[in-house]
Amino acid sequence: MISAAISLANDRARAHRGERPCLHCNTRLAASANGEFCCTGCEIVHGLLVSGKLEHYYDLRNGKASPVANARNDRRDLKWLEDIDARRIATGGATSIDLDIQGIQCTACVWLIETLFGRRRGARSIVVNPALGRAHLIINADFELAPFVREAERFGYLFGKPLKQAELRPSRIVTRMGICIAIAMNVMILGIASYAGLQSGPTYLLFQRTSLGLGLLSVVVGGSVFFRSAWEGVRRGILHLDLPISIGIVFAFVGSTASYASDRPRGVFIDTLSVFIALMLVGRFLQERVLEKNRLALLSSDGVDGLLTRRVRGGRIDTIACTEIRSGDCLLVAASDLVPIDGVLDSPEENGFSLDWINGESRSRIYRRGETIPAGAFSASGTAATLIASTDFDASPLPDLLRTPASRGTDFAMSLPWWRHVAKTYVAFVLAAAAIGFIGWMMRTHDLARSLEVTTAILIVTCPCAFGIAMPLAYDLAQSALRRSGLYVRSAGFLDRAARVRTVVFDKTGTLTIGQLEVCEPDALRVLSPEWRKILLSLAASSAHPKSRAIARVFAGELTCVDSRVVEHPGLGMSLKDGENEWRLGVGSLAASNEDVGGDVAFSKNGALLADIFTSESLRSDAVDEVRSLRNAGYDVWLLSGDDFARTAQTARVVGIDADHAVGGQSAESKGRWIAAHDREDLLMVGDGINDSLAVSNAFCSGTPAIDRPFMAARTDFYFTTPGLAPIREALQISKQVATVRKRNLAIALSYNVLAVALCYAGFMSPLVCAVLMPTVSLVTILATVVALSPQNLDATRSLGWKP
Repeated sequence: MISAAISLANDRARAHRGERPCLHCNTRLAASANGEFCCTGCEIVHGLLVSGKLEHYYDLRNGKASPVANARNDRRDLKWLEDIDARRIATGGATSIDLDIQGIQCTACVWLIETLFGRRRGARSIVVNPALGRAHLIINADFELAPFVREAERFGYLFGKPLKQAELRPSRIVTRMGICIAIAMNVMILGIASYAGLQSGPTYLLFQRTSLGLGLLSVVVGGSVFFRSAWEGVRRGILHLDLPISIGIVFAFVGSTASYASDRPRGVFIDTLSVFIALMLVGRFLQERVLEKNRLALLSSDGVDGLLTRRVRGGRIDTIACTEIRSGDCLLVAASDLVPIDGVLDSPEENGFSLDWINGESRSRIYRRGETIPAGAFSASGTAATLIASTDFDASPLPDLLRTPASRGTDFAMSLPWWRHVAKTYVAFVLAAAAIGFIGWMMRTHDLARSLEVTTAILIVTCPCAFGIAMPLAYDLAQSALRRSGLYVRSAGFLDRAARVRTVVFDKTGTLTIGQLEVCEPDALRVLSPEWRKILLSLAASSAHPKSRAIARVFAGELTCVDSRVVEHPGLGMSLKDGENEWRLGVGSLAASNEDVGGDVAFSKNGALLADIFTSESLRSDAVDEVRSLRNAGYDVWLLSGDDFARTAQTARVVGIDADHAVGGQSAESKGRWIAAHDREDLLMVGDGINDSLAVSNAFCSGTPAIDRPFMAARTDFYFTTPGLAPIREALQISKQVATVRKRNLAIALSYNVLAVALCYAGFMSPLVCAVLMPTVSLVTILATVVALSPQNLDATRSLGWKP
């Protein structure tokens, strides 16, 4: 009821602002948006659901879903499925198969995948694990696995080999948290007897000894998490709050044990220490939960070992790992296949290859026999090509570009220099305060036991309890808000680093643009006669060239009839002879050589020009608005592309980036060097291609929309699934709000510590006062954090605008 009321209120608010939700994913559409969908992917999937009588998907889905990024993925390579399928065929009976799935968001996704599976012959059972992103299938020998995978991927999901099990982290946090919470509850119950007046006798001794034993168990089970993290940070030269937490735990337990041994209950803080450890583990669990969920949402990458290719040897075609390629091997590259090494084209006909992974160039290049095709290219022709490997795979640039890097040194939450300074200052303050308390009480009372009690109290009350819970909660709330916007944080330190960003660098193809071409004036084609439109669509549909696909999209919804008489002229276009007439679609030299053709594609009949067609790259729907908003907010926005200088400058001009901030013609290595030269620990790089891999690895912060390329997401701090760029700006904005919350929490912690240390110096700090004061301050800090990062406050701040 509550969620329904909130949803209704949000719908009314959007209607009042003139906004409409996407018909498929409920993403907000601006009042000026045309159509009912936020992107082509959502439109395609909605049509598939309706035509397949699968509308129950919308009944099961609760709330907003992410836009569909992969509904039309023409580069999806299923060679990895061949070994699995071969095992199914060899078994001859029922086979059990595990597959990883990317894109599962809710119960509706599970229902849809299970329904698609159940409709196929030979399907026996399927169990989908949405938390892990894994499907367990039991199928008969006649079940066609590849067609099922391809059908499901039309709805925006991606399937892969079962690799995620290796990424699952042990549940040590959850197990330890449960044990320590149980210990804390029992120690608190035992402590109530002392607070109520029980000070002597066998029951009192039993309670005290039991509490001390449970406290030791809590330190061993729960404290070791922070001891290990603090030591790892010190070993790597990174100081974070786990260090003062660890120091506080050790000294508090030692001091409490010493007070117990001297029979001075005033210095025994075991109950407070046990609660503190349990709450710190809860905070650590919150910190890791969303990050782990975001990591598991994508397919895992097995790096270069997972790359497959087809080798031709002795008239036989075998699928092999690319690591087995040797110089001189003959490779068969099918349509949309990746070229794993530099290879010489051996096919007699010309073939087109896309280089946008390598240099960001959106238009395919034509290669002829004897020319070398670079590693990282994709076949863009409708026919297979044979290549002769120029080198062994070890000499290919792909291994270095695809290899998943080690974790960032800054992949600790709260590990920036600012945090290190805070941790260092905090440790110095605690130790100095404890030393002053010990010396002061010794000089005043000459009572060693009493002085140790005061010192223990200082070490307990100054533990960063509020910070240890409130800041992980702040990260959890911020990351959850970003998930709702379609951005998924993968790096623990990202939100802290993002608050320092002042420079935003975009790749062009696939980042500012969506990596496909579009017809500039589609209405000029729609007014052609029905006969001409039919032939034009038949010609365009017969080719996999990006320009042909752009023309075919103009006539989306019209009946497509691919004519077998269409002849493709590689690199030039297509032709069709119909009786005495010859129709051509392609470059001017092929279609209308005797006429002045201004566009990059011409459509002709018997050499007479019928349509002069201009194509351009499709920008993301909000690219212009988002670049303007970033610049207005004070960010320095750059365009860094491997595409040629002219097209890079043209895209920069369209989106509003200054000409001197548009850098084109960059290789993967030169992009990495450019980032290293311009990054002052304040730069965010957003890219999607293999030529961006070194750049995003070198950048202070990085992100990618390339969720179909696991190696890219593995190198970046975040990935986003929306058709637009708005989540990037929202991530930068929320990082500022997290920084504000961090400073506010620090002020609360400072005020509390001054008060608590003063009470300790005055001798008023007892276990009972500590048991009341510490939770009170923690609750105040947590409440302030929740209010500051609530969805209502985030929306209000967003509407008011923001500055870096």
